[in-house]
Amino acid sequence: MECLSYCIAKSIDLSRLDSHLKATKLGYLSVRSRDVLKLTSLEAEPFTIFVFKNGTVVSWGVKRYRIDSHLEIIKPFADKLVSFRVRDQCSYRVGDKTSIEPHDFFDVDCMTIEIDNDELKLSLSYGFSQSVKLQYFETIIEAIIEKYTPIIQHLSNTGKMPIKRNKIRQIIGEILGAKSEMNLISNFLYHPKYFWQHPTLEDYYTMLERYLHVQRRVNAINHRLDTLNEIFAMFNGYLENRHAHHLEIVVIILITLEVVLSLLAIRV
Repeated sequence: MECLSYCIAKSIDLSRLDSHLKATKLGYLSVRSRDVLKLTSLEAEPFTIFVFKNGTVVSWGVKRYRIDSHLEIIKPFADKLVSFRVRDQCSYRVGDKTSIEPHDFFDVDCMTIEIDNDELKLSLSYGFSQSVKLQYFETIIEAIIEKYTPIIQHLSNTGKMPIKRNKIRQIIGEILGAKSEMNLISNFLYHPKYFWQHPTLEDYYTMLERYLHVQRRVNAINHRLDTLNEIFAMFNGYLENRHAHHLEIVVIILITLEVVLSLLAIRV
């Protein structure tokens, strides 16, 4: 069986989605909590889908060729859809003890769950949700670095700054915006509040968080953003100093002209 996770948007309006599913009766039984909407199948083929407020979707028992039809139902209630595919997958089975490990031959994770119930799946889904959301940010940061590396290389090769101060300020704002969205809005720094009421399930989430290196990846992204921000802050400082230097030269020239004109006026 497969567990599939997707990041499809910045956020999803769970209240509107829940109301829509209850009104249209599309074959789901929906149960909403604070930050997640659980969808279970009313059809012959059983499956469970967890839709998270942070724009991610984690499915259990849905075939890969059928997941898009479910995502298309969810997308109208999403804010700022992701324009590229962000997904991860894991195969799972029911066994003696909950654990996860990489496959010996294929590039896929294999999970064993000790009991096939929704509470255990939800505790693990929080981990998959955070991981696939991080994957989205990792892709965004890679794109930002690739986009602005030529500017750094141009300065290194020619000694000249190819952009103006306003553009550098926009770049710094873009970097800070990505950092703010990841750390303040997505809130990777704290465990989900779900585990306040289900503390016995937190160990499963912690196990998966460690396996997926969530905190290490958060630190790595922040370090890259900080480094990029420092570089462009230095560029901005350089351009401001150059601008101030040019102003000083203009002022000196004006003062010199004023003195020359005064001397000429005295001679006349």
